[in-house]
Amino acid sequence: MKTNGRMQLFPVLRIVLFLAAGIVVGERLYGVVSVDFWFCALIVSLLFVFLLRKNGVAQTVGLFLANLFLGGCLASYSMSRVDVDFADSEVKYSAVVVSPPVVVGKTVRCDLLLADRSRPLKIRASFYRDRRAELLKAGDGVEVSSVLERPQNFWASDFDYRSYLLRHGFAGTTFIYITDWRGAPVSLEALSYLERVKIAALKFRNTLLSKLKAMGVGGQDYAVLAAMTLGERVAISDQLNDDYSVSGALHVLSLSGLHLSIIYAMLSFLFFRWRRSVVAQALVVCAVWAYVFVAGLPVSAVRSAVMLTVYSFVSLLNRDRMSLNTLAVAALVVLLSSPLSFYDVGFQMSFVSVLFIILLYRPLYSLMPRKAAEVPVVRWVWGMIVVSVAAQVGVAPLVAFYFGRFSCYFILTNFIVIPASTVILYGVVLMALVFFWPWFQAVVCAVLVKVVAFMNAGVTWVASLPGAGIDGIRLNLAQLAMVYVAVFSLYVLSFYVRKMRWQRLV
Repeated sequence: MKTNGRMQLFPVLRIVLFLAAGIVVGERLYGVVSVDFWFCALIVSLLFVFLLRKNGVAQTVGLFLANLFLGGCLASYSMSRVDVDFADSEVKYSAVVVSPPVVVGKTVRCDLLLADRSRPLKIRASFYRDRRAELLKAGDGVEVSSVLERPQNFWASDFDYRSYLLRHGFAGTTFIYITDWRGAPVSLEALSYLERVKIAALKFRNTLLSKLKAMGVGGQDYAVLAAMTLGERVAISDQLNDDYSVSGALHVLSLSGLHLSIIYAMLSFLFFRWRRSVVAQALVVCAVWAYVFVAGLPVSAVRSAVMLTVYSFVSLLNRDRMSLNTLAVAALVVLLSSPLSFYDVGFQMSFVSVLFIILLYRPLYSLMPRKAAEVPVVRWVWGMIVVSVAAQVGVAPLVAFYFGRFSCYFILTNFIVIPASTVILYGVVLMALVFFWPWFQAVVCAVLVKVVAFMNAGVTWVASLPGAGIDGIRLNLAQLAMVYVAVFSLYVLSFYVRKMRWQRLV
């Protein structure tokens, strides 16, 4: 059966595009268009699809509209869950710390989840800095008396801080004085099962980080190792973070497809003899998801875990395992579970980088001369260059839009960080597997510290090179869209040029 156009080869991608469009429209029109309106429009569009099921074109239009209205409904509902009013006076409440506290000047900032409400709310909190506040950890309970305020924009700032907080699930902000809080056990009965699991995972992550420190890992070596393995980036210094950003290596400090793919590959190797077994694949996938929970469920890691789950499932069916549909399924799962994740910078960069790797890898890889392809080392080097270039083409406009920066030596940087991060992640898994062999675990840990130190030194060296980064780039939303239109236009043009050349050769 022939498809009517290339887009029909990717049905899930079309669903995601209209769902995302609906999320944007729903968020923009929040307060103007109600959730009830979006829900009624969704029901009407589904009835339209059912009644006109014999008309293919009308049914397709109805399905597109249904996904659009679904996105609007989900976005509007998500906004209504966090857009709440608070009393003007001081209130008492019990809460749980749900993010690693960060020292900023005279305050210690963290996220609190109110646990004594019928509907738990997430609050961005600033504790007046003292010894007790500095010792707070994710998962700790606190009893507080403070004024809760709705998110507001900073005076004389162009950044829409209010929308940022609402889009990331924060219902309010608060400042807590030294005498207005104390640490105390907090009942979690009002929280959902998922929230309780996440808090338990955060506590377990704290235990793992403590063990890492107990093994003698400290300083920025510990900071990078904690970020790469457990998603804990609090300890990274501003200077080192800037070096990773300028050199184009910031992605290795965030849990993403690279990290989870290495872990997935190592776990799959353990079950190599049973790789076609449903039980073996299920165990591997469960282990990957357990790791994502312990890391705090960052969006990039969730996307990667969903893709690996789909990859694992289709591998049992001997189907194409890496495609636009696989990526679209991952996006669909993330957006349905958390619609406002669409506005998360990590979500956007994660999906765009994988999208461009899928689109550009084969065309760019095919540019390698046939004689060179016969040399394994050359194939490996060229493959790394192709992946780096493809991902950079995708994320560079977003980096320029959000951070005003372009990294000029990203290819050179990847030759340092990708092999090093591969060794680090394999070493961390090995450390976990040999927990019953302390002296060998200590040896592996010492090797990992050396590798991390080498990677940090390499990244700092690249960042220090002349012209390592171009700063001060200013792109607005329209210009960003035009850049991507231009890039996709060049991709389509190159596709047809290659197709015409192939037809001439045939």
